[in-house]
Amino acid sequence: MFELLIVDDEKFVVDNLANTYPWEELGITSIHTAHSANEALERIQFDNIHVVITDIRMPGLSGLELIDQIRSISSKTKCILLSGHSDFSYAQQAVSSRAVAYLLKPVKEDELLQTVRTAIELIEAEWQEVISQQRTLYTLSEHLPQLRSALLNELIQGKYIPPLTLDKKLTMYHLPDKRELPFAMMFIRMEEGFSNYDDYSRSLLEFGITNISEEIFDEKFHLWQCKDIYDYLVFVITPKDPNFLSSHELSEQQARKMLEKLSLQLQDSVIQYLKGSISVLISDWGSFPEQIYPYYQNSISIIHKHPENLQGFFISSLHELPAAEFQPLRNLYEPPMLVHLLEAGRWNAAKDKFMLIIEELRVKKGYTYEYMQETALMLSSASLQTLHKQGLLLEQFDDIGLLKATDHETLISIDSLERWGSRIIDTLRDHAVKEAKGSHHTIIHKVHDFVQANLDNDVSLQSLADHVYLHPAYLSKIFKLETGEGVSDYIYRLRMEKASHLLSETNEKIHEISKKSGYVNPSHFSRVFKKYFNMTPDEYRSRDITGMG
Repeated sequence: MFELLIVDDEKFVVDNLANTYPWEELGITSIHTAHSANEALERIQFDNIHVVITDIRMPGLSGLELIDQIRSISSKTKCILLSGHSDFSYAQQAVSSRAVAYLLKPVKEDELLQTVRTAIELIEAEWQEVISQQRTLYTLSEHLPQLRSALLNELIQGKYIPPLTLDKKLTMYHLPDKRELPFAMMFIRMEEGFSNYDDYSRSLLEFGITNISEEIFDEKFHLWQCKDIYDYLVFVITPKDPNFLSSHELSEQQARKMLEKLSLQLQDSVIQYLKGSISVLISDWGSFPEQIYPYYQNSISIIHKHPENLQGFFISSLHELPAAEFQPLRNLYEPPMLVHLLEAGRWNAAKDKFMLIIEELRVKKGYTYEYMQETALMLSSASLQTLHKQGLLLEQFDDIGLLKATDHETLISIDSLERWGSRIIDTLRDHAVKEAKGSHHTIIHKVHDFVQANLDNDVSLQSLADHVYLHPAYLSKIFKLETGEGVSDYIYRLRMEKASHLLSETNEKIHEISKKSGYVNPSHFSRVFKKYFNMTPDEYRSRDITGMG
């Protein structure tokens, strides 16, 4: 969970601190070492170091200079200074550099462990502050426009959001949260007058259009906007007066006329101030949130019937509602889509998604064959894209049946389509699992070989990760998944097995066995040996001698 870096130009000091202290008891899972300040700075650049223990006097940069540079790279890293000299000026500089502590060599084990524990507690306290409610609310307010836009995009794409979750998000994002609130949708397409702008300039123009819209509609309406997959600006318009359409003073037709007047004013303002034209569509009034998705689909269908135009249109949506059976398959296009689930290797979720599409097909009243073709082609395209992103060719899966997506046999019934689609997802999953297991087996084999060859040296999680070119956390997860044993537990077990063998089969002294088992400090070796066997090394050896006698 935490990573420690030990810096000293004397190798025996570094080895002693790295290998003889029970760092795991403090939640430290990775020990890094460096023999100069420059080497330490390289480590800081590439590893997530939480605590640094450094000597002060070293060739090149001093420890004090080192921690000043660490602060500029990683402000949350905590530093502890060690010195063989009791110099008050050093202590003063340590304070000014915000070091956690200034300790004198030779440092006592308990003192150093307690100091590192204090540093870790400081880190945890700082992160608690970061995730505190005050900071969360502050961050939320900074990102409200993006969060609101993302939520609206989810709704217009048909993603189901449970009512309680939606209500909480609307409240949190300071949006009108009254269920059944009347709404209309406004769509803005930037026309040819804006086509020559680069992406940055275009985004500024979109920002300008949004600001003009809010200014024009502000007296009577709230606007909630996003940019959809077609690069249209989509606005949900809700009245500030909750009784806007329920009173007898204003009919739905009059309310629509009001929106049309404001949207025409918006078109004129964009031409005057931004020197470009826009097309605008205003939907009918609907009920939030259940009609957001069908109104969006209907409006997009209408806009696509009107080609791009230099001057811009006002597009009417009245009397253009398509028949219900022409609505697209909702589950097929609702996020997360099949292609994203397959690419992410979320096989169970992909199978569940496919079954939702099949169930939707079963309740369609007409055009079933065409919907089945659409589903088959979508799954084929998603599967082919998944294969190609993995560096695989279709010919390697000639039995998967992708090219048979529109065969009569596949589309003879919804049941046959279900069997075909399920088989494709299962085939992709089985191949991915086989590949992962093969890769993981090779990694575990390399780890075993490295540990066996270096049991008396540095076999930390970091050194193993470096050996197999993986991040330590990822290696730890793979090892545990494949062997059922943690990396540190595995190394600990092998060291204890080697020590027990040497104690039983040789007359070597305890300190020699300690070193061969990977423990520089014999007293630390005795502690961990007793913890494992419930007896000291001497007691273990005496037991064997007594047993032989």
